Amino acid sequence: KGPELLVDLADHCAQAVADIGGIDKDRADQIGYNIARRMMSHWAGQILYFPKGALYLVSERHRIIFAEFNGHNHAELARKYDLSVQQIYHIVKAVRRDEMARRQGNLFSESV
Repeated sequence: KGPELLVDLADHCAQAVADIGGIDKDRADQIGYNIARRMMSHWAGQILYFPKGALYLVSERHRIIFAEFNGHNHAELARKYDLSVQQIYHIVKAVRRDEMARRQGNLFSESV
């Protein structure tokens, strides 16, 4: 019982935990309830907006493409993901740049 949004959040979290973690339904329901309580506690009284996540999904797809890239399979990946070979080159280059930046950090940051 409770506000519809929190009940829905708890149900979706429980289902995700059960699907991904192979956890039994009762335990998954407890985890879903606890997540909903934490969200309520943290964001109580605020108006929330959930974006459609298009950029997140694209970014996730790009990382998958990069992980599958072996240096010689541009055309294969283009066919698999319904993209052009040029787009695959662009994705590989962009993700490689992001990965290097993440690993190296900011070499010129002022915090020492």
